[in-house]
Amino acid sequence: MISLTEKEIKNFEKFRNELTRISKKYGIALKSIGGVMVGDIKEIECSDDHTSGDLYPRVIEWDEEEEI
Repeated sequence: MISLTEKEIKNFEKFRNELTRISKKYGIALKSIGGVMVGDIKEIECSDDHTSGDLYPRVIEWDEEEEI
């Protein structure tokens, strides 16, 4: 596990709170064990195949890539 900066910790907490809100709104919950990536995202596009049950970034460009 890597050490996160204070900014990254705050962004993670904000993301978690927003994800909780939209999960309730749309009735969709994500399960992620590992594989959470934290950093400055330049570009991201998520998969759109609702039949697979997968949701993953297809196109992603980082300023600095870090994975936790």
